[in-house]
Amino acid sequence: KKTEDARHQELIRWSVQEVRRIAVKLAQRQIEPACIIAWSCWRRAHQAAAKRAHLTTKLQL
Repeated sequence: KKTEDARHQELIRWSVQEVRRIAVKLAQRQIEPACIIAWSCWRRAHQAAAKRAHLTTKLQL
């Protein structure tokens, strides 16, 4: 099951909008920086999984 674990670790690349979102949240200083970065990593992993699922479905057609 190593391949499944490796797939879950993949992230999409940083986008300009993602960097901007993080910079704004860090500047506001209302949320701990570790929480902001963890949320961003979760979000990018979730987007990568969605992209993989979309491509898998598209390739099966």
